[in-house]
Amino acid sequence: MILKTFADYPPRKRMGILAIILGVLAVFAGSPYQRATAKVNIKEIAMIPEKDISAVEVDQLADWIIKGKSDYRLVDLRDIDSFESYNIPTSECIPVSQLLESDLMRNEKIILYGNDDKAASQAWFILKAVEFKGVYLLEGGLECWKSKILFPKFSENPTPEQKTQYAKMTEVSKYFGGQPQTRTAVETQKTDMPKLKAPQSVNLKKPRKKKKREGC
Repeated sequence: MILKTFADYPPRKRMGILAIILGVLAVFAGSPYQRATAKVNIKEIAMIPEKDISAVEVDQLADWIIKGKSDYRLVDLRDIDSFESYNIPTSECIPVSQLLESDLMRNEKIILYGNDDKAASQAWFILKAVEFKGVYLLEGGLECWKSKILFPKFSENPTPEQKTQYAKMTEVSKYFGGQPQTRTAVETQKTDMPKLKAPQSVNLKKPRKKKKREGC
């Protein structure tokens, strides 16, 4: 009965539950910090509705970064070597095993990402187990960031509506050091993905303040 119920869960929830069963107790037991000591109710966590596992879309995050929004913390869950090879601008490296020893606060808005949703789901359940409130996944992780932001795929014969959309996507891609790809080139020539390199700096655009009226 339990296995059947588990099999009916959406993929993301199954990944998270498996991750927390296999990893959370080890993380808690191995940490010398009091903060890492907690009672984890696996059954209670398993009952969290799929809709409550909040996510942020990659294009939404890109828009926030360009506009200079700073009311969140973007956490890269990969190891330091992977992080230094390439990371999403404004992110900080906190591997899953170090989450409960970090300076993350329970009342902060935290966005988690790894290569895909697996590590992020594990981290989401870990933080929820110790009562963090505003925890989000970056939908699709770094792989989705590559395919939609850095290297979006365009049709060779776009419609007028697509041309407008492509123009915007091209600007966003270039802003983050990427380059759009044509679907034909990717599918037929099987070109290798360009080597990722994090931008040296990100010049965040800030909205201009309106001038105050002078005089009476």
